[in-house]
Amino acid sequence: MKIDDTRFSSSFRETRLKYWELMARVARLEAESVGESLVLPETLMKEKPALATDEQDLYLARQRSLESQVSVLQQQAQQRQQELVERRAKQQQLQRSFELSNQELQMSEPLVAQGVMSEVELLRLKRTVNDLRGEMDANRLAIPRIQSALNEVQRKITEEKVRFQTEAARELSEVKAEYARTEESIFALEDRVTRTEVRAPVKGTVKRILLNTIGGVIQPGEDLVEIVPVEDNLLIEAHIRPSDIAFLRPGQDAMVKFTAYDFSIYGGLPAKLERISADTITNEKDESFYLIYLRTNQNTIESSKGNLEIIPGMTTTVDILTGKKTVMDYLLKPILKAKNEALRER
Repeated sequence: MKIDDTRFSSSFRETRLKYWELMARVARLEAESVGESLVLPETLMKEKPALATDEQDLYLARQRSLESQVSVLQQQAQQRQQELVERRAKQQQLQRSFELSNQELQMSEPLVAQGVMSEVELLRLKRTVNDLRGEMDANRLAIPRIQSALNEVQRKITEEKVRFQTEAARELSEVKAEYARTEESIFALEDRVTRTEVRAPVKGTVKRILLNTIGGVIQPGEDLVEIVPVEDNLLIEAHIRPSDIAFLRPGQDAMVKFTAYDFSIYGGLPAKLERISADTITNEKDESFYLIYLRTNQNTIESSKGNLEIIPGMTTTVDILTGKKTVMDYLLKPILKAKNEALRER
């Protein structure tokens, strides 16, 4: 019997597609969060190659965007690094020029005193030494500033990479939680789709179809079909009076007698008590009883005329073995009962 599964199948397909999408996102975010290459699951690439390709393209696009941002900062860092090298080289050049000019000045001062060199020339040398000292000091102070700028750019490069990985890790945590919920939903929806095809738990013959309306609504727990099992045993339902229930236990031996077949001629079917109802049931005649279920070892009665088939609905009488008594026990029972109840009348 097939139940309309349109709604369940549609939900299952949508959830299944979402499951594949989340699987791809989890793989991409895991790679991004640790800075590794993307490796997609083989099942995803096999089942949803287009989806895998889209996620691979997204991963590459995001990597290019990150590399572009980092590349701009790296160019700035290279410029600062080059400027730092030039400043240090210039500092060395200024230092040598200063030392030579200062030496020339010291050598020229005695010559001016002797009248060999003019004072104008001496003043020019002093101005040159002073200019070199100022330029050297300014260049020396610029070097730490350039180094600081270089450090700042390098810090931004690291921050950009960390920011990218941190955002990926945060999104990964959320997507993993959604992925787990979706995986659980798939199992539930798959079970619903499977259950739209109603199968009998045992092999048998259909006795009666209880619901045959196209588009009919089935209530929870409602019986759909009555089936007569064709297995090697039968399940017998019997009624037991409340006064007798205290002596019954699952596993007790019983004999099932069918009114359609004379027990003295054909015998019955051995059985075992399998289950007892939890409470009494009252019928339309206001009679209370317990339901018990017994399982037979075979489904036919063997006789010299061949096997006698058991037809559903046959009336049975069930004898359950609750204990054993000797003939002497039966003979002494009235006497023992009278002894126990003696002198108790009021």
